[in-house]
Amino acid sequence: MTTMPLPHLTPIGTCWCGCARKVGPGSFFAPGHDKVAEAALLAVEYGSSVAQLLHAHGYGPGHSVSTRAVSEGVWQRCSSCDYAGTRASIANHTKRAHSTALTDPV
Repeated sequence: MTTMPLPHLTPIGTCWCGCARKVGPGSFFAPGHDKVAEAALLAVEYGSSVAQLLHAHGYGPGHSVSTRAVSEGVWQRCSSCDYAGTRASIANHTKRAHSTALTDPV
């Protein structure tokens, strides 16, 4: 997990992207608005550049954020290759990249 303590956040029934749309109990965002907020934050803080975001947090070619995610236990590596991601992402990756049905000719 993250090394810094994160505050407990409580959804308040209004979308956190700033659109003021009402959302259901337990939701922070209207559908898709998490990505809107993410893109807006990336734009205003890092010039819409993921490279700038990574650099600002000390990551880049010599210090992999993916490797850190795996070492912190929030991501894992595929057992068949070097792909890294969440458990669900690994499952999808394995079906697409390592399924014998996809690679074996009929």
